[in-house]
Amino acid sequence: MVCLVRGVSPLVATVLLILISIATSVILWTWVSSMVSQTPSEMPFLTERIKIEAVSVNGNIVKIFVRNLMDNEVRIGSSYIVNGTSGLTIAQNLNSFRISGGGVIEVTVELRTILPKGVYIAKVTTSKGYEASYVFAVT
Repeated sequence: MVCLVRGVSPLVATVLLILISIATSVILWTWVSSMVSQTPSEMPFLTERIKIEAVSVNGNIVKIFVRNLMDNEVRIGSSYIVNGTSGLTIAQNLNSFRISGGGVIEVTVELRTILPKGVYIAKVTTSKGYEASYVFAVT
């Protein structure tokens, strides 16, 4: 029994390998050049850094103390209190606040009820998307 199976010629195989290599390099070049072309002012992690210094709970009022770690002014976009166990948002403050360079502000989040004992997370986000979080416990 004679089997007449022909393979791909060496010339066609070489051309296919070259085309695949060129396509791969074009895709990689496009991806890398888009990553490198961003200027530092477009990257929020270089222009905005905040830190939650402390959290105070008094009844149904949670006070979050937020520090701006940079020299430029930062705008706080929103703040949240999240249940540390379930991950559900308990309360939020969507008011906008401005923090001068190196300054500290107090952000107040009002709850509907008094927080029961447990672990919670205070989260504060800037208008450009930088987020700071702080884990605290109510005992």
